[in-house]
Amino acid sequence: MKRVWCALALLVVVILVSVFGILHTRRVTAQMAQVVEQAKDAQETGDEKNALRLSRQASQAWKDLHPVLCAYMEHTTLSEVDQLLCGLPELCRNGAKDQFLSDCDKVLAQFDYMAESEIPDVKNIF
Repeated sequence: MKRVWCALALLVVVILVSVFGILHTRRVTAQMAQVVEQAKDAQETGDEKNALRLSRQASQAWKDLHPVLCAYMEHTTLSEVDQLLCGLPELCRNGAKDQFLSDCDKVLAQFDYMAESEIPDVKNIF
Protein backbone atom coordinates (compact mmCIF):
# COMPACT_ATOMS: atom_id res chain seq x y z
CA MET A 1 0.00 0.00 0.00
CA LYS A 2 2.91 2.33 0.71
CA ARG A 3 4.13 1.90 -2.85
CA VAL A 4 0.78 3.03 -4.20
CA TRP A 5 0.90 6.18 -2.07
CA CYS A 6 4.47 6.87 -3.16
CA ALA A 7 3.49 6.42 -6.79
CA LEU A 8 0.53 8.76 -6.38
CA ALA A 9 2.72 11.33 -4.63
CA LEU A 10 5.25 11.17 -7.47
CA LEU A 11 2.46 11.53 -10.02
CA VAL A 12 1.16 14.63 -8.24
CA VAL A 13 4.67 16.14 -8.13
CA VAL A 14 5.22 15.47 -11.84
CA ILE A 15 1.87 17.04 -12.73
CA LEU A 16 2.55 20.11 -10.57
CA VAL A 17 6.00 20.62 -12.07
CA SER A 18 4.56 20.26 -15.57
CA VAL A 19 1.82 22.79 -14.88
CA PHE A 20 4.39 25.19 -13.41
CA GLY A 21 6.53 24.81 -16.53
CA ILE A 22 3.62 25.52 -18.85
CA LEU A 23 2.40 28.54 -16.90
CA HIS A 24 5.88 29.96 -16.41
CA THR A 25 6.74 29.56 -20.09
CA ARG A 26 3.52 31.24 -21.18
CA ARG A 27 4.10 34.15 -18.80
CA VAL A 28 7.74 34.59 -19.79
CA THR A 29 7.15 34.36 -23.52
CA ALA A 30 4.21 36.79 -23.38
CA GLN A 31 6.24 39.27 -21.31
CA MET A 32 9.29 39.02 -23.56
CA ALA A 33 7.26 39.13 -26.77
CA GLN A 34 5.60 42.33 -25.60
CA VAL A 35 8.96 44.07 -25.01
CA VAL A 36 10.42 42.86 -28.33
CA GLU A 37 7.26 43.91 -30.16
CA GLN A 38 7.51 47.38 -28.61
CA ALA A 39 11.17 47.63 -29.66
CA LYS A 40 10.23 46.56 -33.18
CA ASP A 41 7.43 49.12 -33.34
CA ALA A 42 9.76 51.85 -32.06
CA GLN A 43 12.34 51.00 -34.72
CA GLU A 44 9.70 50.97 -37.45
CA THR A 45 8.49 54.44 -36.45
CA GLY A 46 12.04 55.81 -36.37
CA ASP A 47 12.40 56.09 -32.59
CA GLU A 48 15.90 54.60 -32.38
CA LYS A 49 16.52 55.69 -28.78
CA ASN A 50 13.41 53.96 -27.53
CA ALA A 51 14.16 50.89 -29.66
CA LEU A 52 17.66 50.73 -28.15
CA ARG A 53 16.30 51.10 -24.61
CA LEU A 54 13.69 48.40 -25.17
CA SER A 55 16.13 46.01 -26.82
CA ARG A 56 18.50 46.42 -23.87
CA GLN A 57 15.57 45.86 -21.52
CA ALA A 58 14.62 42.67 -23.39
CA SER A 59 18.20 41.42 -23.32
CA GLN A 60 18.53 42.03 -19.58
CA ALA A 61 15.14 40.49 -18.80
CA TRP A 62 16.13 37.40 -20.78
CA LYS A 63 19.37 37.08 -18.82
CA ASP A 64 17.36 37.21 -15.59
CA LEU A 65 14.83 34.61 -16.76
CA HIS A 66 17.27 32.27 -18.50
CA PRO A 67 18.43 30.23 -15.45
CA VAL A 68 14.91 29.10 -14.56
CA LEU A 69 14.06 28.26 -18.16
CA CYS A 70 17.23 26.17 -18.46
CA ALA A 71 15.90 23.85 -15.78
CA TYR A 72 13.10 22.49 -17.94
CA MET A 73 13.44 23.65 -21.55
CA GLU A 74 15.45 22.59 -24.58
CA HIS A 75 18.78 24.42 -24.51
CA THR A 76 19.15 24.86 -28.25
CA THR A 77 16.03 27.00 -28.44
CA LEU A 78 17.12 29.05 -25.45
CA SER A 79 20.55 29.53 -26.98
CA GLU A 80 19.11 30.78 -30.26
CA VAL A 81 16.93 33.31 -28.45
CA ASP A 82 19.87 34.33 -26.28
CA GLN A 83 22.06 35.03 -29.32
CA LEU A 84 19.37 37.00 -31.11
CA LEU A 85 18.44 39.11 -28.09
CA CYS A 86 22.05 39.90 -27.23
CA GLY A 87 22.59 41.21 -30.75
CA LEU A 88 19.54 43.48 -30.89
CA PRO A 89 21.04 46.46 -29.00
CA GLU A 90 24.14 46.42 -31.20
CA LEU A 91 22.08 46.28 -34.38
CA CYS A 92 20.00 49.17 -33.15
CA ARG A 93 23.05 51.20 -32.16
CA ASN A 94 24.70 50.67 -35.55
CA GLY A 95 21.59 51.60 -37.52
CA ALA A 96 21.05 48.16 -39.08
CA LYS A 97 17.29 48.66 -39.16
CA ASP A 98 16.43 45.82 -41.55
CA GLN A 99 18.52 43.27 -39.65
CA PHE A 100 17.09 44.52 -36.34
CA LEU A 101 13.52 44.04 -37.59
CA SER A 102 14.40 40.63 -39.03
CA ASP A 103 15.93 39.48 -35.73
CA CYS A 104 12.89 40.77 -33.85
CA ASP A 105 10.67 38.63 -36.07
CA LYS A 106 12.93 35.62 -35.47
CA VAL A 107 12.80 36.11 -31.70
CA LEU A 108 9.02 36.48 -31.75
CA ALA A 109 8.74 33.25 -33.76
CA GLN A 110 10.99 31.48 -31.22
CA PHE A 111 8.79 32.72 -28.37
CA ASP A 112 5.72 31.30 -30.12
CA TYR A 113 7.53 28.00 -30.59
CA MET A 114 8.61 27.90 -26.95
CA ALA A 115 5.09 28.49 -25.66
CA GLU A 116 3.61 25.94 -28.06
CA SER A 117 6.20 23.25 -27.38
CA GLU A 118 5.46 23.17 -23.65
CA ILE A 119 1.81 22.20 -24.13
CA PRO A 120 1.36 18.43 -23.83
CA ASP A 121 -0.56 17.45 -26.94
CA VAL A 122 -0.24 14.64 -29.46
CA LYS A 123 1.93 16.71 -31.81
CA ASN A 124 4.50 17.45 -29.08
CA ILE A 125 4.55 13.97 -27.57
CA PHE A 126 4.93 11.83 -30.69
